[in-house]
Amino acid sequence: MNIVLFVLFCSAVCNGQPIQNATSTTVTPASGQETNTSRVRNRLTEAIGNFSIEFLFKTSVLQVPGQNMIISPITVWTALAVIAEGASDDTKTEIIRALRLSRNQTATRENFGDIAKWLTVNTKTVEIAKFNGIFVDKLRLPLPEFQSTSKIYYDTDTVALNLSNPVVTADLLNRVISNFTHGRISSIVQSDNLQNTPMVLASALYFKGQWTVPFNTTSTSKQPFYDSNGTQIGEVNMMYNRAIYPFSNIKWLQARVIELPYGEQNRLSMLVMLPNHGVSLESMFSNFKNVHLDSFFEELRLSKEEFSEDEVDCFIPRFKIKSDLDLTEVLKQQMGVQQLFDMSKARLPKISHTPLYVSKLVHKAEIEVTEEGTTASAVTVAEFSNRIGVVRFEANRPFTYMIVERLTNTIVFGGFYRQPSLY
Repeated sequence: MNIVLFVLFCSAVCNGQPIQNATSTTVTPASGQETNTSRVRNRLTEAIGNFSIEFLFKTSVLQVPGQNMIISPITVWTALAVIAEGASDDTKTEIIRALRLSRNQTATRENFGDIAKWLTVNTKTVEIAKFNGIFVDKLRLPLPEFQSTSKIYYDTDTVALNLSNPVVTADLLNRVISNFTHGRISSIVQSDNLQNTPMVLASALYFKGQWTVPFNTTSTSKQPFYDSNGTQIGEVNMMYNRAIYPFSNIKWLQARVIELPYGEQNRLSMLVMLPNHGVSLESMFSNFKNVHLDSFFEELRLSKEEFSEDEVDCFIPRFKIKSDLDLTEVLKQQMGVQQLFDMSKARLPKISHTPLYVSKLVHKAEIEVTEEGTTASAVTVAEFSNRIGVVRFEANRPFTYMIVERLTNTIVFGGFYRQPSLY
């Protein structure tokens, strides 16, 4: 018997118009909750953030060289955290180590609950929604305690189905995901994937956002795009805007970073990290090995305070990326999660009395960045010496992008842009 685990990132087109059926206000903290959010950011969010950075990098290592990529680290983290609740022995140890969790399960549950509250937004300019579900054969339901834990602490519902017909089951799962993603991802699983499968864990995240300061479409023009060594490798439709953007030249990262906010409440932003000339994406990312992600966000905060009124000439390609990834080997080879995928070694006794293992982890993602917005789904010193006058930030060579929920610093989506195209 096996579990097939599907982890999804989902997105829809942002057309610059108000999001339908949205309220006019964003999620606001209850009395005293802001202090609680700060507490979470010092604990679990840093662990999730560092996992996200590592996972992004190690996933890219196993991809075709030069390929563009988009994934949602938080959906992968959440799905693995749910499985960890049902694991034991070395299987659990490997997952906990990869997720950078402590052995204090109660604290993990409580802190994740605090984070999850902020991962739902529905306003006129930003929408983010999450879906977690365990689809299971009605004759082989998970143990009641696991069902309860998944629902209470991870908002993951158990849905009992007749899984005896793989064709019908695949059609049902694809329709559920298609409806959730507004038709952007219409097929995630084939019937062949579901042979003799009693359980499917699906985690999806949907994001739609308008830029706080939209780009003017008349300013978009065809421009050359280079590799890290300065050789032209193609062309892009380069968007342009002059605005007051948080910006920093981070010495230890060997990169310049700009923050492009979404919506009216500054709840979510896209961070674009552009390696210095002659520095590859891989070399830039490897610098995170020595510095925690919170230090990176502190650099941006200090820069924002120091140069809050500085304008930036911002050039970003218009792009669309689709990724269809099998993350099984990433977790096994790069993250040390091996027993979970081994039929003879996996230990998931708190999910079912019947032996189970995970056969595959599939991730399908899509992101679209246009002039109106995006559809996606230690102490160090920054260099501020070049902030005199208007700064020019031109993403005309390979770069990394991340969409971040700013109250918790959760990396909702992230990826790499390496291969140019005229989108």
